[in-house]
Amino acid sequence: MFNKNIKQTHFDRRMLHCLIGFVLLTTPISSIADEQPTIDIKAASLSFQDQTYLLKAHINYQLSDDAIKALHNGITLTFNVDLSIIEPRKWLWDKHRMSLTLPFQIKYHTLAETYQVSNKTSNLEHNFSSLSTALHALGILSDIPIHALGDSNNISANVSLKAYLNIEALPLPMRPLAYITPGWYLRSNTLQWPLAQ
Repeated sequence: MFNKNIKQTHFDRRMLHCLIGFVLLTTPISSIADEQPTIDIKAASLSFQDQTYLLKAHINYQLSDDAIKALHNGITLTFNVDLSIIEPRKWLWDKHRMSLTLPFQIKYHTLAETYQVSNKTSNLEHNFSSLSTALHALGILSDIPIHALGDSNNISANVSLKAYLNIEALPLPMRPLAYITPGWYLRSNTLQWPLAQ
């Protein structure tokens, strides 16, 4: 009788371990990955309209706990979007025809309990009641004129786009720690596509 209970207990534990293993294996990895701080460029395009190139992009910002805590303590976070026009060459290294940095900022106003998203190039500002909507707005770049590019119809080139948190824009006392803390290293993939002719 006692021996039978021991065997039953071992069987129940093995079943429990198998069940836990099955749940862990069938849990979508994406749900775990979505919680990681990251910047991801979902889509981007550069079109030529009315003698000007216009940039459209969708960037997904997921902030780390350190960045969110700093934001709620009055620290303005600056995100740079770097746009480059690269002309590939066969025999020499690629030629960078143009590089442009577009700075965007997000800050939290404690008294109003709102998040302000600013395009520092155009000086446009918008306020939002939640961090998620502010980050969504931060990541939607809609028809931003790229005047520095001019008319590039005669070249065969690629467009390169990346986004990152500008640690140099943080207050000076915060920078050394931010450089060595993984939660502050927020940098996107680099997206490349052919420049439309």
